[in-house]
Amino acid sequence: MIDRDKIYTLNELINNMYNLDFKYYGNNDNGKLEVYVKTDVDKMSVFSSLNDGMSKEEYLKLNEEEARELKFIFDREVEEVELDIVAIVLRTSDVNIPSTRYSLDTLDRLTKEQDQEDRKNKGKVKDGICYLIVDNNTACTLYDGIYTFDKNNNGLIEDLKEKYELEDNELLKENLKLILNYVDEVKNKSSVTL
Repeated sequence: MIDRDKIYTLNELINNMYNLDFKYYGNNDNGKLEVYVKTDVDKMSVFSSLNDGMSKEEYLKLNEEEARELKFIFDREVEEVELDIVAIVLRTSDVNIPSTRYSLDTLDRLTKEQDQEDRKNKGKVKDGICYLIVDNNTACTLYDGIYTFDKNNNGLIEDLKEKYELEDNELLKENLKLILNYVDEVKNKSSVTL
C-alpha cells in the first residue's frame, strides 16, 4: 500500500519500478525525475523527485548508491493502459506543449486547444509540434510526424485518422490503424463505470 504523504527514496520504490524518466524532456537545466511504480492490477503510481535545483547533468553524474538515495513523493496515479502507446514531442513552437512524453489523449486535447488560438505566423513557417508515437512495451516507434496548429484542424487524433486514409505505405498504415484502435480501446475502458 502506497502512503501518498510519505517521502520515499528511489531504493524503496525500485523493486516495483516500471520506468524512470526525466519529467521535462529536452530541458537540461531541470533534472526532475519521475518514477512509475506498479501499484495495482491496472494502475501505476507516479512519484516525482524532490531534489529541485539539480540539472540533468548532475543527476547523470550520480553513482548508483547516490541515485538510490534520491527522494520522491507521490504525484499522481495513471491507468497502465495509457502508458502502452505514448507520444513524445521532440520539438515544439508553443509554450503550452513543451517537449516531453504525453498520453495520446492529453496531446490530442492540447493540440485542440492550440488550434483555437489566433496565430501570427512569421512568413511561411507555421506553429506546431514534431512528435513520435511509441509502443512503450517494445520501445518501437510506430509513427512520427508534424502537427501544425490551425483553426481548421481538430486535434492530433483526427489528424492521424486523415493520415491513415491517405497513407500509401502498408506498414505505416497498419501502425496508424493500431494507434487509432488503441485510442478507441482506452476511451472505451475509461467510459466503463462500476
